[in-house]
Amino acid sequence: MPNENHLPPSRVRANWYWTVPYLAVLVFALVMLTLVWILQRQEGETQRNALARDVQWAEQTMRLHMQGTEEFLGQLSRELAAGTLDADGFQVRANQHIANNPELVNVVWVADQRVKWTAPFDTTDWLVGDALSGIQAVVLNRARELGRPVYGDAYVNARNMSVLEVYVPVQQGRSPLGAVVAVYSIERMVAYLVPSWFGEKYRLAFTGGRGDVLAANSAARPLDESLAFSVSLDPPGNGLTLEATAYHTESDLPRAFPIVVIVGLSFFVLWSLWLLRAHTQRRVRVEKERDRLFNLSLDMLAILGLDGVFRRCNPAFERILGHAPDDLPGRPMIDFIHAEDVAPTIDQLRSLASGTPGSFENRCRCRDGSYKWLAWSVNSVPEERLMYAVAHDITGRKAAEEALRAEYAFRKAMEESLVTGLRAIDLTGQIIYVNPAFCRMTGWSREELVGVRAPFPYWPQDNYEVLQHNLELTLSGDAPATGFEMSIRRKNGERLDARFYLSPLIDGEGRQTGWMASITDITEPKRVRAELEAAHERFVAILDGLDAAVYVADAATDEILFANRAFKSIYGFDAVGQRVGIYALPTPPDTLWYDVDPRRLSPEQVPRELYDGELRNAMSGRWYHIRERATRWVDGRVVRMAIATDITDRKRVDEENRAQQERLQRTSRLITMGEMASTLAHELNQPLAAIANYSKGCVNRLQSGDYRQDDILAAMLKASAQAERAGKIIRRVRQFVKKSEPRRHPVSLAGIVDDAIGFVEIDARRHGAQVLSQLPDDLPPVFADAVMVEQVVLNLVKNGIEAMAETPADDRFVTVSARLADANQVEVSIADRGHGLSDEARERLFSPFYTTKSEGMGMGLNICRSIVEFHEGHLWVDPNPAGGCIFRFTLPLETAVETASLDV
Repeated sequence: MPNENHLPPSRVRANWYWTVPYLAVLVFALVMLTLVWILQRQEGETQRNALARDVQWAEQTMRLHMQGTEEFLGQLSRELAAGTLDADGFQVRANQHIANNPELVNVVWVADQRVKWTAPFDTTDWLVGDALSGIQAVVLNRARELGRPVYGDAYVNARNMSVLEVYVPVQQGRSPLGAVVAVYSIERMVAYLVPSWFGEKYRLAFTGGRGDVLAANSAARPLDESLAFSVSLDPPGNGLTLEATAYHTESDLPRAFPIVVIVGLSFFVLWSLWLLRAHTQRRVRVEKERDRLFNLSLDMLAILGLDGVFRRCNPAFERILGHAPDDLPGRPMIDFIHAEDVAPTIDQLRSLASGTPGSFENRCRCRDGSYKWLAWSVNSVPEERLMYAVAHDITGRKAAEEALRAEYAFRKAMEESLVTGLRAIDLTGQIIYVNPAFCRMTGWSREELVGVRAPFPYWPQDNYEVLQHNLELTLSGDAPATGFEMSIRRKNGERLDARFYLSPLIDGEGRQTGWMASITDITEPKRVRAELEAAHERFVAILDGLDAAVYVADAATDEILFANRAFKSIYGFDAVGQRVGIYALPTPPDTLWYDVDPRRLSPEQVPRELYDGELRNAMSGRWYHIRERATRWVDGRVVRMAIATDITDRKRVDEENRAQQERLQRTSRLITMGEMASTLAHELNQPLAAIANYSKGCVNRLQSGDYRQDDILAAMLKASAQAERAGKIIRRVRQFVKKSEPRRHPVSLAGIVDDAIGFVEIDARRHGAQVLSQLPDDLPPVFADAVMVEQVVLNLVKNGIEAMAETPADDRFVTVSARLADANQVEVSIADRGHGLSDEARERLFSPFYTTKSEGMGMGLNICRSIVEFHEGHLWVDPNPAGGCIFRFTLPLETAVETASLDV
């Protein structure tokens, strides 16, 4: 090559022009080679960054799934603590959650460190009744102490499966009830908690705290160890790490191929630049138009992957759903779908992934939590692994359709549930509509009635003229407002009475198209009305035939609303309409008669008893038993209904019986004293003889002059004591036989029993018997007449002594005992060891003039029962298990009487 310094200037410029392109190409090639090297390096960095993002996304996805399981376990824990979850409910909900989360193998409730419930039911890893291991117990205690979910260390179970357990404590207040445990399969976590495309790109492995691999997906393909990334999982923590390694991708082209391409393409750079410039201008123009259409579309446009993950969304998503377009890419469509629409949407996406275009509808969640109906039209391009979707907001249309369906269903339900028949005729008299109730009423079907003209099938043949006249009045608009009452012939020939109410049939445009009739079956009401009238007549006839006076008075005004013939005959036949007070009958608000003011009673508080007592008529002087109740009158108001029965004759008989009873009681006491006269004479003879002896001794000492004053004084004191003893015996006898009115007051039951035993113990010694008193010391006073109760005890003890005439001498004893029957009564028992009573004698024992003694009058026990009933008590007899009888009677306590008086 000649020296350029010796070339002409033109040649130098030409060489320069030629050199510049070469230099440019050389510079271009060098720059491109440099760029290739830089790009290859950046590509490696980009792959590592993408790997890190994917692993973090996978870790976040796993965390969300595990947090969802924690929330589910927390819900079970709260329901177990509240006692609202039973074993069946636990099984259903746990199995459903396991089915929806295949990474789970077991859900268990542990209490007292033993398995109580387990799901699935047929699991062999957690059996009901199994105890926790030591490590599991430590995790359970830690969860209970922290009061939150705690994960245990991953381990390999008996089935050679790597598992991970989470414990959620169950506490009722501060009382621990155990924990709900979920068991993860780490192999299933790798398989199900990341999408399939993730496993196609990377080898995933879980490693424990010691670096051991717990689970990994298939590693059949070679790995690119330079592209690896690991992240710690928290939860569960405990050193569990997710490690992802990219598969090695072999290129068909050598790494030097770009250099060859760059060198080759350098020769075509100018030509390609010119073509590229023209093509780029056209493409920019088309892309601007496409982007403008994409961004300004009123419909929602989206690009999705075949896995249903958003790749790109237009601004319409934010306008309709509230989600910003930049927030949606990378998120699956399923995350925004209503739970009820998830399964159909997944089926549609699977069909679209195969390349089949389709359209479907579902509900998508808005940013504010509400849902909108969307109609999707999707076309997929499998070779691009993309789907192009257009969505329309059809919420308004769905709401309108739902409203129409609800309105139709409501009207249909109304039509089906009506018991009133409906019939519509047009302006010519032709039937155009009947409801099911009318068909049931007549017996004809809808097909047999619609389109029929008069005479209608349900018209009785013997009444055509009247019914035709009614139809003509209807068509002319002259039908009465109260309607027509007519007879209907059913298809089976039966007759029923019905009332037709007519009204114009107006269409949606306000024009009258016919007449609508509502038909009510009045057969039963007419029959009931007739029966009620007949029943009222019978009721009045029965009340008028009663001897008792019956009246009904308004509780508020005291006006007599009804009175039977007996009441009118007593108080006058003009009593109805008068006030009750003028007849000296119970009238509110007299608190002596009523516990509650009937004027203040509401209809919901009746019926209730108002008064039950005896009253004397001031005008006639006769006695009446009046029973009065508050009840509801026929018009709904509260009334007082009273029944007054004439008891004048019964009162006179009761008074005579009471006087006769008193005479019998006194006679019984006199007879008893007569029987005891000789015994009492012997009893008095002892103190009188002692007095005579002490007095004679004192006289002899005084006459002899040989005495001491102390001896005389002692003898006279003993004589005085014997005289006092004789006086007490005489006073007690006089008090026992003295005629007096019954007088009840608080008395000591022990004193009464001691006095009675004092009377009868001499007779007991004569019969070789003993009378034992076994009354408790803390027995409270009774409210009674002492003499009358003493007579009862004396008669019963004497009967017991006489009944033991044939009993061995060692067993002849009568026991008098007492106990508190309840808070208001004391029960007295008198037990003997005699011959006992037969069943027939026990039934007739208290009847007047019945006796088991050969010389008895048969009035003693009857008088005893009358005395006990006078004291508001009860007298009865029971067989003695040791032989003989036990007579028992009750008496009121003083405290019970005081309480009753305070209540009054």
